[in-house]
Amino acid sequence: MVRRLLVVALSPFLAGPIAFVSTAAADPAYLFAKVDFDGTLIHGSGALSVTHIAPGRYEVTFTSDVSGCAYVATTIDIHSQALLVFTAGGHLSNTGVHVETKTQAGGLADAPFDLVVVCGGSGTSFAVIGAQKALIVRSTPGVTLTNRNGGRYLVSFPTSVAACAFLATVGHPRNGAVSAPAGVYTGSGPDGRTVYVETKNVGGGLTEGVPFHLAVVCPGLSSVRTAVVDASGVLVRGSAGTTASRAGTGSYAITTDRDVSDCAWLGTRGSVDATVPFDPATVEVEPDSGGDTVRFQVHQLQFFGGNLEDQAFHAAILC
Repeated sequence: MVRRLLVVALSPFLAGPIAFVSTAAADPAYLFAKVDFDGTLIHGSGALSVTHIAPGRYEVTFTSDVSGCAYVATTIDIHSQALLVFTAGGHLSNTGVHVETKTQAGGLADAPFDLVVVCGGSGTSFAVIGAQKALIVRSTPGVTLTNRNGGRYLVSFPTSVAACAFLATVGHPRNGAVSAPAGVYTGSGPDGRTVYVETKNVGGGLTEGVPFHLAVVCPGLSSVRTAVVDASGVLVRGSAGTTASRAGTGSYAITTDRDVSDCAWLGTRGSVDATVPFDPATVEVEPDSGGDTVRFQVHQLQFFGGNLEDQAFHAAILC
């Protein structure tokens, strides 16, 4: 794989530390960055730097133009309540992704997160859905959208995604920002090519006009491990060499056949089949994850108490 070097001039008016890391050009299917709460770039693939713009606001710069891709992220649990993460196109350049971490009340708050940029190919597909009229803003070729109204969508792909994990993040389709906190939830559609998606407000009600980024990550790549886990901790589908277990209420462990400490960890609340993901919840990574195991926590929304709760989810580990 050829190494690439990109020199980026950042605005002097942006406050906060800028962290740099040397990386090789990544698999074109995806890029990723592991970012600490203070904007430190811990590890990445194709990630060049992170600018910590202000509390809860980050810009992750990659070594190539990512404006045509989807951006999905998951926070690491370090606060008393689960935080939400939102993505958008770069505010500094087309090689950047803008990330905001917020409380469920909408306040910006620093938090560590893992970000994956999915550009399609090699076992991944994506769709970025806008708020206005719920149109596909960009996607891998052949994706279609059915708006079932009331914050319910069917996203159909040209080939089967039945074996895959469905990861989603609320995010602006271009380089704006999402102001109102909301959540996005996934499940299987009526056929093997379709993903069912719901968008809800922080009170758990279905809500229209919430833009989101959807990434479909399929098992098969040596650098990817997927897991779709039911509420009891049973691995319903996933990569070979991957197992799942329930460690306690709302706490799950995904164990793989390799060290995944330097990989990106993603989780989304979602059904394991075509049932509706009725109970909304947040999914975060536990901070003691590492080695061959990633631990996920599922919390009720703060509106319902914010307690740990057994709920199904989709996960992907990308190295």
